[in-house]
Amino acid sequence: MAVSTRRIKARIKSISNTRKITKAMELVSGAKMRRAVQMTVDSRHYSTGVKGIVENVLPLIKQKSHPLLYGRKQALNTILIVVASDRGLCGGFNTQLIKKAAEFLKSRQEKVSVITMGKKIESPLKKFAPILASFPSISNAPGYERTKSVGQLAYDEFLQNRADRVFLCYADFRSAISQVPTIVQLLPIIPEDQLHAVTDEEIDEEALLREKMTETQRLAYDRKKLNRENFDSAVTFEPTPRYVLDQLLPRLIDTRLYQAMLESTASEHSSRMLAMRNATDSATEMLDTLTFTFNQARQASITREISEISAGKASLES
Repeated sequence: MAVSTRRIKARIKSISNTRKITKAMELVSGAKMRRAVQMTVDSRHYSTGVKGIVENVLPLIKQKSHPLLYGRKQALNTILIVVASDRGLCGGFNTQLIKKAAEFLKSRQEKVSVITMGKKIESPLKKFAPILASFPSISNAPGYERTKSVGQLAYDEFLQNRADRVFLCYADFRSAISQVPTIVQLLPIIPEDQLHAVTDEEIDEEALLREKMTETQRLAYDRKKLNRENFDSAVTFEPTPRYVLDQLLPRLIDTRLYQAMLESTASEHSSRMLAMRNATDSATEMLDTLTFTFNQARQASITREISEISAGKASLES
């Protein structure tokens, strides 16, 4: 029984040390999650602003004239960008992303290649599609500049006709206990079924109509067309709407990619915090059980020793 007591005591010590580690990881992940959530919320405002500007420019140009806006009718090659993590111990975070990406890859009829962000996602996805490129996760040091290389690769492949569609798979952060694996289309920016067809004739007719208007009429017409109630006057894009759009579209892609990475970063830290909290709670329950078992064993040992002493004394007296 003495050996059993020592074993229980050693196990209690081991679990206590493990609980200290999981508790520390829970606190660290909680701090990182709060910072990542704040960055995610701030980035959402910026992303919405960029998207709003693009939506205001689109009615003023020929949408079909910009290669990043519209999709080719037949998709022969597709790229899937998957944002995961470099490290484990984050619950089902990576597993859910792998499942979502695998379902997408199995459902596509065309050739699909994968761009991975995070070491944990690369090996499992090799079974379903070739890896075009691999990048480290940004969860430890999120930064806009670190995402631009991924965005550059994506629209280079698209503009050079090596990819007809680019999709993005990431964990959409809803709350500390809810993160939803999501796949969205990154390129073309406007899917073919949602593209507002603005023909060259319509553009020409509008130009003739504007020439016949006075300055006041043009401002009123632009204000109504742009449908921007928050503006006191119509928006003027300098030097030209097309130039503004050329500058904004690559930035919009980078911004959407960065936003997805921040969402995944917040989701990763949240999942890790919850996983470590559950591990800490489980360790506490095991310690309570082992402590009770240890006390029982020690009490039984003491009772047995007392019984042996009493029996020895009785035999000597007799």
